[in-house]
Amino acid sequence: MKCLASMGLSVGLPFRGVLPATLQEKILVAAAQMRAQSSVRRRSLIRVQAQCSVDCQVSEDRRRFLLNYVQKVEPQIMEQFAEHAPAQVVDAMRTTISNMVGVLPPHLFDVTVSTVGESLAQLMFSVIMTGYLFRNAQYRLELQRSMDDADGLTLPPSSESAATPASSPLWDGFAEGSQLTKVQGEVLRWHNEHGITSVPAADYISMLENEVAALRKQVMMRQYQGTTSNELLDYLKCLDTKALGQLTACAGEDIMEAMNAFIHRLLGSSDDEELRRIPSQSNAVELARLLFWLMCVGYGLRTLEVRFDMEQSMMLEERDGGLGYLPP
Repeated sequence: MKCLASMGLSVGLPFRGVLPATLQEKILVAAAQMRAQSSVRRRSLIRVQAQCSVDCQVSEDRRRFLLNYVQKVEPQIMEQFAEHAPAQVVDAMRTTISNMVGVLPPHLFDVTVSTVGESLAQLMFSVIMTGYLFRNAQYRLELQRSMDDADGLTLPPSSESAATPASSPLWDGFAEGSQLTKVQGEVLRWHNEHGITSVPAADYISMLENEVAALRKQVMMRQYQGTTSNELLDYLKCLDTKALGQLTACAGEDIMEAMNAFIHRLLGSSDDEELRRIPSQSNAVELARLLFWLMCVGYGLRTLEVRFDMEQSMMLEERDGGLGYLPP
């Protein structure tokens, strides 16, 4: 097995905060379930491949595209990632790793981690899948933020949201929505361009209820925020194990193959029997560098996967006269 320290994993990372153990456990469980399902999905893929034509070529192109990435990516990606990725993503990765490895200052404590190659490979897979999960969660947050901006909704400061709608007499004991069958009349509103505009009262009530529902959802998200002040971690805290699993369920067989190829590249072996026998030892700083590299690669794989699929969709639209055709 190649020495991981020889791959440039000797520089420490400044970690901040600690990810709650319960969340870390849920993330690792989701990644473990994903790995357990990979063999079943591989057998299903073999049956499906006999039925496809053009789609198979696209899948093979994507497979080569992802494998090329994991075969060439170098440790320098960590510095580039830390500089250009969203700050909350970098912080989420670092706090996750610090919770796994420990937060003892390396200049005062020399912590050594000993295991066998097989156990290290399992940890590496869980961590690279965690990076993939973080990218999907970040996609969801960006989409939710875009939708909120389009609706003109903003979350009030925490000091203004102490009294949530759930504790208001207008909400206690009542079901959501209102009975609008006997609502009559109109509401006058001032439009910045058209002046006074009348809106049916029933429509206006429905609009207000939709806005209130959206604000209540945001307030509930605010209640889950801890001391980390990290939107990504706060979002993940709201999810149960099943919901976390959905963030990795979209990983195809080519993603699984690329992840395993990268792990085998770092370990210097793909032989399970050999990995069971060979011991592995590193200090905490080297291990932290390794895990951060794995998370960056997992995050990057999801980014490349989405980019490839978007480019293919655009090519299909051009080929079919802009009809937006997608294969079944």
